[in-house]
Amino acid sequence: MAKRSRGEIRSVGRALALIRLLNQREVWDLHSLHEFAQLPKPTVYRLLNTLRQEGYVESDRGRGEYRLTERVQELAAGYTEKSLLVEIGAPVALSVTKLIRWPLALGTLSEDAIVVRYSTMPESPLAVKTTTLGVRLGLLESAMGFAYLAFCPPSEYDILISLLSQASPRRASIDVSWIASQVALTRRRGYGLRLPQAGSRSSATIAVPIKHGDEVMGVLSMTTFGRSMTTTTIARHVPVLRDTAATIGTRLSEHIYGHRAPSSKTSTQTLSLVENTAHSGQPRV
Repeated sequence: MAKRSRGEIRSVGRALALIRLLNQREVWDLHSLHEFAQLPKPTVYRLLNTLRQEGYVESDRGRGEYRLTERVQELAAGYTEKSLLVEIGAPVALSVTKLIRWPLALGTLSEDAIVVRYSTMPESPLAVKTTTLGVRLGLLESAMGFAYLAFCPPSEYDILISLLSQASPRRASIDVSWIASQVALTRRRGYGLRLPQAGSRSSATIAVPIKHGDEVMGVLSMTTFGRSMTTTTIARHVPVLRDTAATIGTRLSEHIYGHRAPSSKTSTQTLSLVENTAHSGQPRV
């Protein structure tokens, strides 16, 4: 028997394990659940009775059969494609940070802003702060924001510009022409860029989209000290970011389409780009 960790509630673990087992077949009987779960029959019966009272299991007592109800779908309601993006992308981003040293972040759209869902700043020796996890970044004030605007579908772009215009009285007269020019510039160079203002000692960021078909599922960024974001730094690391984003996007698409389970391994091409960047200055692409 596996050793239980301190603070574990065994009955909760058993109930969840039983739900997973019930999910493998449409109908079960008590004896089969007892055999497959390797739990005493009285324990299985009590768990089933509790799950039935909570609405997750229904039973046909005349035939001695048990099955899951539609309510179990509620257990997955909070797990969205954004959650999947972090699950797939976080280990990939972390493996890249360990090689290039600079911190990476994953962000997703939330209304009219980008929210940082994952950051490798705690694991980076070159982080400008402890973390940016949970920070909301304006679409018009961040590299992540412009990377999203530049590569999202035109219909979504129009909606976002409308949201920005209605966000507050101060933005009621936003310069749509300026935004369009910045978006076009971002699209031409293939990445969003935020540099510190003249004389400022703040950070700088480059960002690329993570795509699933024509949709932008999220944004991948790299942040440096402001003075470190030189043309050489950009040239070295943009190919790495693009390939890392492509790796995450491919695995996300594969999982959504059900081709294979998420993988935390970084692609061979990404590792090659990272190693070239780390050891020889300019990456060989």
